[in-house]
Amino acid sequence: MTQQTCSNCGARFEDQQFCPDCGQWVDPLDEDHFEEFTLGDSPPSDNDDEPLAVVSVETPMQPLIGCPSCGAANPAHNRHCEECGARIAQGPLPVAPQPMIRTTAGARALAVILGVVAVVAVLAFAWNAVFGSSDEPAPEDTTSTSTTQAAASPQKLAPISVNCSSTLEVAADRFACDNLIDGTDRYWNDLSAQGRDAFIEFTFAEPIAIEQIVFKNVVDDDAFRKNYRVKGFEIVTDDLPDRPFIDQLDDDNRSQLILLATLRTRQLTFRVTSTYAAEAVTGETPFNELAIDEFEFYGRTAG
Repeated sequence: MTQQTCSNCGARFEDQQFCPDCGQWVDPLDEDHFEEFTLGDSPPSDNDDEPLAVVSVETPMQPLIGCPSCGAANPAHNRHCEECGARIAQGPLPVAPQPMIRTTAGARALAVILGVVAVVAVLAFAWNAVFGSSDEPAPEDTTSTSTTQAAASPQKLAPISVNCSSTLEVAADRFACDNLIDGTDRYWNDLSAQGRDAFIEFTFAEPIAIEQIVFKNVVDDDAFRKNYRVKGFEIVTDDLPDRPFIDQLDDDNRSQLILLATLRTRQLTFRVTSTYAAEAVTGETPFNELAIDEFEFYGRTAG
């Protein structure tokens, strides 16, 4: 007999095709166990008269158990059938030990951090559940004042004097320069210059911050059309002399708004740079004068 070793569980046994412990199939028996023969050999004798040699071997009797699959007899200690490899015994099979789980230092540190974060989150949730509901929002401070206040409306600021480049002196004060700030419908005419090189200077009693100027042409439609009208203009102030404001007016006798942003103005000069030409109305000859009705100033005192 030849000793064999199971490649799966390491059990040792003799001349079996399946391991009696785990049922693993093993290599077939070596050819040395078979008797060699050749084609020239004579077949064995069929002479029944020759007595057979009987060899008696005293072997201890072992209890046998039948295979539930093929019925072959197997020693009682076998777990698997020696013929077919089917499971016989019900005891636990030998298994290879599980490999040890190896962890790196970084993995262990990450696991510790995640555990700490989870614990902190649970404690915070519990704290908020117990004590969070008792917190009340702080009452609004009704005594504090708002830092954002509505901007005050600009005030009307009246000049103390006005000076014009020229004035049409036909009938007393009918076309005087002062008519530009008197608040009436009387207007100013230059001295038949058609607005060329015309300018008007306004002086204020104290420094002011000008935000708006309301410019008014002659209200009467016929007089408006028969006179020259301001088209392009330039505004220069004594607090910002190198920053003139340049713009253009519409050819309309309605009030027009000019937006400024001065700082500490005491004197403002309005210069005419171009004009709309005078027109003949109902066959009458147009005038050679520039006409302006009124100037109104709005802002705040600079203090």
